[in-house]
Amino acid sequence: MDHLRQQVEHVARAFYDAQEEAPDWESEPEFLKEEFREYARDALALLAQRRDQMLDAA
Repeated sequence: MDHLRQQVEHVARAFYDAQEEAPDWESEPEFLKEEFREYARDALALLAQRRDQMLDAA
């Protein structure tokens, strides 16, 4: 698994685990995991955008 995919998976699991009483990630259906991966991709993209803005301003 490449680095970006690992980051997405890690953030997706963190978002998932932040839910109260979330069952085990591995037992969830793929469509639900993919929803959290999309949230993770969005969050990582926003972080990268903010980082780039800060670097441009420096």
